[in-house]
Amino acid sequence: MNVSEAPEDRPAPELTGQDPGAGVHGGFPDIGALAPLGDGLSAALVGPDAAVEFFCPLRFDAPALVFPVLDRRRGGRLRFGAVASSGAALPVTRRWYRPGSAVMVLEWGGASTTLARMRMAMTWPPPQHGQEILWVLEGVNGSVDVEAVLEPRPGFGATPVDLSVSDGLVTLASEAEPVQFAVSGLQLDDRDGGSAGGQAVLHAGDRWAGRLMIGAGAGPCTAEPEEVAAALEATDEAWRQWSQNLVYEGPAREAVIRSAITLKQLIYAPSGAVTAAATTSLPEQIGGERNWDYRYTWLRDASFTLNALYQLQCYPEANAYARWLCTATAGAGLPLRVLYRVDGVTEIPESSLAEVTGYRGSTPVRVGNEAETQLQLDSYGELLDCLSICEVFGDDVMRTEWPHFRQLVDFVAEHWQEPDSGIWEVRNHPRHFVHSKALAWTALDRGCQLVDTYGLDGDLPRWRAAADQCRQEVFDSGVTDGHFTRAYDDPSMDASLLMLPIIGFIDGDHPIMTRTIEAVRAQLTPHSTVHPGLLYRYRLDGPDSLGDGLAGTEGAFTIASFWLIEALALAGNTREANELFETLAALAGDLGAFAEEIDPATGAQLGNTPQAFTHIGLINAGLRLAGTSAKGQAPASAAPAPAPRTG
Repeated sequence: MNVSEAPEDRPAPELTGQDPGAGVHGGFPDIGALAPLGDGLSAALVGPDAAVEFFCPLRFDAPALVFPVLDRRRGGRLRFGAVASSGAALPVTRRWYRPGSAVMVLEWGGASTTLARMRMAMTWPPPQHGQEILWVLEGVNGSVDVEAVLEPRPGFGATPVDLSVSDGLVTLASEAEPVQFAVSGLQLDDRDGGSAGGQAVLHAGDRWAGRLMIGAGAGPCTAEPEEVAAALEATDEAWRQWSQNLVYEGPAREAVIRSAITLKQLIYAPSGAVTAAATTSLPEQIGGERNWDYRYTWLRDASFTLNALYQLQCYPEANAYARWLCTATAGAGLPLRVLYRVDGVTEIPESSLAEVTGYRGSTPVRVGNEAETQLQLDSYGELLDCLSICEVFGDDVMRTEWPHFRQLVDFVAEHWQEPDSGIWEVRNHPRHFVHSKALAWTALDRGCQLVDTYGLDGDLPRWRAAADQCRQEVFDSGVTDGHFTRAYDDPSMDASLLMLPIIGFIDGDHPIMTRTIEAVRAQLTPHSTVHPGLLYRYRLDGPDSLGDGLAGTEGAFTIASFWLIEALALAGNTREANELFETLAALAGDLGAFAEEIDPATGAQLGNTPQAFTHIGLINAGLRLAGTSAKGQAPASAAPAPAPRTG
């Protein structure tokens, strides 16, 4: 179908947001204006002028081919779209995703006249020969100048560029897979040996196409408009068929479905792993050092992710992710790693790209993540909770690997009393974090219940004793002034405490928990915010906070707001929970994508994007409000909270 003839392409109100041409700082687009296009291998992040701002071929954690969002001079360019008379890229006036799809539509024009319209997507499912980005551009009214340009900088700029142009086809020789770029409607020429491009005038009624192909298995790359349009239609139909099978009837349905589509785009299909985000080193503070590589899979997200997938009835994705969790963690052995590559491989050394200037001067730009080898006790609870969630949904995929999971419970029984680096991976010194202890209890508790329910082998007396001792210790050492605290030696608050009723550690309406919610909101709500419900993870200032070993500050941590919504609902405050959910869902970026954090003063997004953890939090909060979440309700509700010991 010709996109100009498709009235259903008009943007739904809930999927539009800030002006996509606004919010450019020194040439850098707003983080919230980066729109993901994914295909189950990696994702291309598209800026507000239709340029690809970040793209790693074939794997999320591969070296980038273009990365101008991290360096406007060294990061290269990949763009097909309208230009102004000066030759500068022309920002789009409107853009949106087609309903239920990851196919994006972009328009150029004035207040009342559309000059050109384009559809853009990554071919999905990806072709056998590798990977493709597709463009179909049509003239609607009048005329407009159009450019196509490929300026590759493979290997984050470290790999020499071997580029050639023949009959308008651009080919980049690569040690991995070759890259080919073709367009119709204009002639691509070699510009300087390191880039190729061309420019021409698009008139009303013209239809041009572009294709970027990774891999040589399908032969020469072509960009015949009808062929590319057919591939886009097939991709759109595949996404629509997938999203039509999602099951959710609750508040902010469009935001939940869009989050599910975003989450699907972050799943590495060959293994089933869920990638934390598609980018590296987008800052949590502009100009600061809190810039991390999130193109891997974290165990801390596991049970929340699995619950969301099963509850939405994404059964193939849930089963594949559960299998990956088993194979990756068993293959690497104990102690568990904090994060794994998308293929389950470990050893992810952290280094900095010294020549890359960073997003708006935010350095270092990191590749890899040294948090991999930290001790995080919450990871063990996450995995045992995953096993329980599988059982709730009738999938024994993880129970068949019980010998591995028994080792995990034994490990926690042996090590739960040790300090760890916590869910936030502090880089100063390990502590006795309350959230970590609660998740250690989760591992022991779920292990005991699984042995009881299925007659599995396990050291039940030892596990029960350890679980009871662990839980009692939390109430003895982790409660101050009637509420939980961040750590035994840190009386400040931590947003992760909001998870305790969600995992079933304590009833949501218990006085200690309701006081904890109050204390979290009192201490972690930003002072200068116009957005209710935003929370910091923990305080980086103040006489009581022990910090995290890093300089600078950060934004509000978006998933913490969705935990707050669940905690309020479990406490019985469903009216406020519903109001906050509608408000927070509306803070999504230009195309419904959330990054990791939000600047509480401006609403601008911060950190890597799109952030799986945030979208998972949104989905689970919606499920909680819809009354269908299984998280924390299985295999049993929380036991009565023990009274703190005295004397």
